[in-house]
Amino acid sequence: MFIKENISAEDDLLLWNSFLTGNDEAYSRIYEQYVRHLFTQGLQFTSDRELIKDCIHDVFVKLYQNRDNLSATNNVKLYLFIALKNTIINALKKRKVYFDPLDENMDNEYISDNNTGEYELINKESETLIQKQIKHILNILTVRQREVVHYRFVEEMSFDEISMLMDMNYQSVQNLLQRSIKKIKEYFKKVEK
Repeated sequence: MFIKENISAEDDLLLWNSFLTGNDEAYSRIYEQYVRHLFTQGLQFTSDRELIKDCIHDVFVKLYQNRDNLSATNNVKLYLFIALKNTIINALKKRKVYFDPLDENMDNEYISDNNTGEYELINKESETLIQKQIKHILNILTVRQREVVHYRFVEEMSFDEISMLMDMNYQSVQNLLQRSIKKIKEYFKKVEK
């Protein structure tokens, strides 16, 4: 089944409402639409890929089991992100173990269409360099700053959505993002010298 990468908000709500009325196909489509986004979201909190997968599974099991008690939402993606964030945080608290989401040893999921050894080697070296640069830039930011940058520029969320997800007021989110951008700009100024 082909799933559109960017489903419209209206289609999203129709799917959600169809799921709430008992449509199992709508449930499957919601899962297929968001599982990769949720996995990426999970990496913001832990590098334990199996824990993330387990938590995503838990979120969808709970959704299915409780669908008679769920209410309509105007933002399915945000609803799922909040549910996953809470599930991961609870799982980490139970384990009393915290992971670095920027672990250098994380597996790279990039799949190359070009099978030449030389191309793969060059590509891997380039990716490693870019990953190190990004990791270094992100390491200058606090955890909350990394989180807000991810939501705004990777997930392309609105300030209202980020406010809800991070449990902060609108102005605080804007201020946090501005401080993050300023810190990144200052880093680049130092590097250019």
